[in-house]
Amino acid sequence: MELNQKLSRLRKGKGLTQLELAEALNVSRQAVSRWEVGTAVPTLDNLIFLSRLYGVPLDDLIQSGAPVPTAPAEAPPDIPAPPPPEAGRFHIPLVPLLLAVLILGVGILIGISLPRKEKIPESGPNQRVMVDGPQGWLERTPTDIEDELEWLEAAVKDLLGEEKISP
Repeated sequence: MELNQKLSRLRKGKGLTQLELAEALNVSRQAVSRWEVGTAVPTLDNLIFLSRLYGVPLDDLIQSGAPVPTAPAEAPPDIPAPPPPEAGRFHIPLVPLLLAVLILGVGILIGISLPRKEKIPESGPNQRVMVDGPQGWLERTPTDIEDELEWLEAAVKDLLGEEKISP
């Protein structure tokens, strides 16, 4: 005999309705119905509670092909009910939460340690600008930058073989 048939027969032999059994287990009546139809299986905790409630060994309850043991008329009085689910409490797994915090912390540390580009302020022809380069701080003037731009245009012109680059 299969588990679902055993569960149904033992519940009826005990004189319980699906609703009464569901309330004793802190599950829905539909869950008990699914167990008895065979579309779902009770959790291990619920199977242990059911074996104690019906007074049958757990092995006899879950072994397929084993005959249905007869249940005593009354449940033993020392059967503890499973703890009720904590309503309104949201459980977050600890490992993913710690991993997310670690990734966020590393991202913040990387962001803090990255070099920042300073915006070069607009300047007049004789104003000096400090630029952070690979050799350290360099002192540059806008005319130095214009000279480099002219040199770059000439280098591109030579590479392309053009005589003149229009702005």
